[in-house]
Amino acid sequence: MTSEPEYERLDLSDFQDSDQAVTLAAYRCPKGYTEVAKKHMACQPGISAEFMLFGSFVARMRGIHESVVREISASNPHAVLPLIRVWVETVTIALYVLRKPRYVEYLLYGPGENRPGRKSFEAMFHAVRDDAAQLKPVYRELSEYSHFDSLAVWNAYSLVGDRTVSWTDAPRWRDREHFQVACAQAHELAVASLDVLDRLGVRLIPHATAGP
Repeated sequence: MTSEPEYERLDLSDFQDSDQAVTLAAYRCPKGYTEVAKKHMACQPGISAEFMLFGSFVARMRGIHESVVREISASNPHAVLPLIRVWVETVTIALYVLRKPRYVEYLLYGPGENRPGRKSFEAMFHAVRDDAAQLKPVYRELSEYSHFDSLAVWNAYSLVGDRTVSWTDAPRWRDREHFQVACAQAHELAVASLDVLDRLGVRLIPHATAGP
């Protein structure tokens, strides 16, 4: 029996300056998504269902990435953390498609005879564990924030000094480290997203080969 992967603390040394942290969170957005789309979608003779699926992956990851950066800048962890969770889900599905190409049939057409059934994220995390072992523990923590479990309940409170608790209904980061972690997670997901999209483009879209 394999043990559950533990959450590994991120290296926050590059995220000490707030402006630099946001810049790293915005890594190659939106330009990187446009570039990967052009690389795989331009000059195609026709449009297939797989072609359209790839375009949907690109649009979704870009949209989530832009939203995460915008809400980080707005000091709104109540939006950032659920959005990062959805981003993790999207990257996980893309990685799963690379491992199990027939899952494209389910994504395109839903359940049906002779087609794969819907996979749980637990199953997908297991399938892609060699590619991204940290997805599962990160997702587990993000789910507590998204589902209003204990981490989310206390996220609205900050400790000031040793004996004072601060609360406000306005969105804000609980503390500086929470901000830095969100920026670091966004940066890592951005790097992973562009890499996965590039590999997914090769998988889903036929590329012309040079003639003799």
